[in-house]
Amino acid sequence: MRNKNIGSISSGTLRPQDLIPCFISEAKSQHLSRADRKELRKIASRVARVENGEFGESDAYWQDEVSSWDMEALVEMLNSVAPAYFYFGSHPGDGADFGYWLDPFFPESFDGLKVNDLSELANLPTPYTGEVLHVNDHGNQSLYRCVRGRLYEVWGLV
Repeated sequence: MRNKNIGSISSGTLRPQDLIPCFISEAKSQHLSRADRKELRKIASRVARVENGEFGESDAYWQDEVSSWDMEALVEMLNSVAPAYFYFGSHPGDGADFGYWLDPFFPESFDGLKVNDLSELANLPTPYTGEVLHVNDHGNQSLYRCVRGRLYEVWGLV
């Protein structure tokens, strides 16, 4: 399944009251496991109670360790649905920019078939099954899942 959210989903803030609702919204748009959906409902319920004033002083939750645990759980949840060779977290160059980022060790860790020319993609052997990385002369990258010679794009970076 293609992830439409490669890149930033929140930038310019480290405040839990900004990040947690943003992460909740992102998690709701993903295909999560049953356990993660259950945990997401609990976190969203806590945040809704805070917004309704049921937690008492509105800043109490945001400054409490519970919000830190919730943020950690949300990051783990989103990391679990990150595209292949990506992670969810802060950008390596900007700690206040959260999103899906390509693993900095991706080129070294990739052990599938690498091709540089589109004609090589068209001429894959029919029985081949595995991952195929196409990198063009401009550095654009596309990862494909290949099943018996048929290609399915997983993601592309321009």
